[in-house]
Amino acid sequence: MSDVNAFIDAIGQDVNATVVPKIEKLAEEISQTAFQQYGPRISAFAGDLVKDVIQEQSGTIRDFVTGVIQDLAQRYRPELAGELQTRIVQGGIEVTGRGVRLDLKHRDTGAPISSLDIPVAITIKLDALAVTLQNTTIALDVIR
Repeated sequence: MSDVNAFIDAIGQDVNATVVPKIEKLAEEISQTAFQQYGPRISAFAGDLVKDVIQEQSGTIRDFVTGVIQDLAQRYRPELAGELQTRIVQGGIEVTGRGVRLDLKHRDTGAPISSLDIPVAITIKLDALAVTLQNTTIALDVIR
């Protein structure tokens, strides 16, 4: 059996040395030709196809999106809750929030669906803002 194995190994080595490089060269040539000659044509065709699909389906997509937005607007009722506080600070106005959240509820039943906490801490720059107080009286009312 060792003679058969040696025979097959010798044929395999010869095929690998002579035939495989020819097949690899042919595959490379076909690949380059396809890339150079057919690639631009395929790319142009794909681009035209995408444009046609978008052009033909834009009305359908627009109608679908409009319908979904209308359905959502009729189905849900957003509510804002929480407190906003403003202060005049150097160069602007500072707005901070406490317990600010967006609640989304069913419009028909009022049942809550989801809630989102919204952190609020912003400063609105107002370079032209200047406040000057002269001869000012401040009164504090204390309620007991």
